[in-house]
Amino acid sequence: MEEKRPSKHRIVLNDREILEINGVLNVDKFTDEDIVVSTERGVLNIKGEKMLMKQLNLDEGIIVIEGYVKALSYAEEIASAEKGKRFLSRLFK
Repeated sequence: MEEKRPSKHRIVLNDREILEINGVLNVDKFTDEDIVVSTERGVLNIKGEKMLMKQLNLDEGIIVIEGYVKALSYAEEIASAEKGKRFLSRLFK
């Protein structure tokens, strides 16, 4: 039987230097200044300096990052069908 990982999204930041994220689905981009990860609660963008990936386990949905964290932000993605509805509703007002 296949094990399911818990669907819990959690972020722990210690002293702006160690960042642990649970609920990670994929790492979309990773540089020492910019990281983009897909999580169970949306796309998370992490800005910082000298960031290194210390641990990555996508089976368990965990990533641990070391470095100086400047900002964390979520990007809201709108489904393409929803975009079309919004466009049409503005067009026919």
